[in-house]
Amino acid sequence: MGDLSEHFNRREFACRGISCCGHAAPVESRLVEALEVFRARIGQPVHINCGFRCPDHNDEVGGSKTSRHMDAEAADIRKVPSMSIEEMAILAESVPAFAEGGIGRYETFLHVDVRTDGPARWVG
Repeated sequence: MGDLSEHFNRREFACRGISCCGHAAPVESRLVEALEVFRARIGQPVHINCGFRCPDHNDEVGGSKTSRHMDAEAADIRKVPSMSIEEMAILAESVPAFAEGGIGRYETFLHVDVRTDGPARWVG
């Protein structure tokens, strides 16, 4: 049992910067709700590689100046061994908050976010 939802804990979303914000962990509730739907549809645990990033950490990793991670609206999900990134992205499209938000495909992870200013899709 998680402390944010049935399967997710705040620590999974904490900033991973070394000397910046002290591992702050704000999380947008719509993101957690959408991740629960995604997890249920995928039928297995999902692991968060990156959740919230403070501005200093975002700069350190070369994140976009408008990264949804800084607004606690995004998560990077580690590739599920039994699925391709493309299959994960298709499944993410079936989650309304992600379909209306952002989905980015990378070699080893899938970025999802709950932006409200229109959908965005990319391959990194």
